Amino acid sequence: MLDLDFIHSRVSILTTYIKFSTIKYNSDFMKRWEKYRDYLIWGDWHMHTSYTDGQNTVLEMAEQAEKNGLKLIAFTEHVTKEMSYDFDQLIRDIKEARKLHPSMKILVGCEAKILDTEGTLDVPEDVLKKCEIVIASFHTFPYSDKTNLLTAMRNLIRNPEVDIWGHPTKHIHALGITLSSREAESLIEMCRSYNVLVEHSLRYPSTQWFANRALMLGAPVVFNSDAHSVNEIRKLEYR
Repeated sequence: MLDLDFIHSRVSILTTYIKFSTIKYNSDFMKRWEKYRDYLIWGDWHMHTSYTDGQNTVLEMAEQAEKNGLKLIAFTEHVTKEMSYDFDQLIRDIKEARKLHPSMKILVGCEAKILDTEGTLDVPEDVLKKCEIVIASFHTFPYSDKTNLLTAMRNLIRNPEVDIWGHPTKHIHALGITLSSREAESLIEMCRSYNVLVEHSLRYPSTQWFANRALMLGAPVVFNSDAHSVNEIRKLEYR
């Protein structure tokens, strides 16, 4: 069995490649992330900077990411429909980082929370259009019952703008809600069908069981740190 916790710190190239090669992608639902699918195990697709709740700048995070051996990083700042910072300035900083680190793919992204049971994202349309990767996550949510949460999760997956389901099951775990095996596998099958990446989160180990199961069932999985400082960025060591 593939040890997914191990992958966060070290990549066993052969076993990981073999497992990922069994994943079947659905060409009926093409997503932004698919342009970078070769970097799924070699990157860190979820990080924050001092633009929102992170501690370091874009340039500091990019410099450390390259030192950590990463081939791709995505700056996925928190967004809301009422933005509190200049997203265009963030993009300018990312473009500067690209000049300084030409060997690493550096993406403009965002992390948007789910607003309702329809899977609506809390993000302005103009910001969404500028993103190369979009993470959808549950943070605050108007419902706390399992029925409404399951409906929202299903519609999150159906939302064509969503590339990654961020720290899946974190919100329901905090509410003391448990998914049955059938419910979890149904959601995973939807992720596979709609080409939504399931996040294996270093920041939230309690959610990793879902990503582990997703990979075993052939759904696309991405390994992320959700770093809020240079010390939390995913590190690759090769053996």
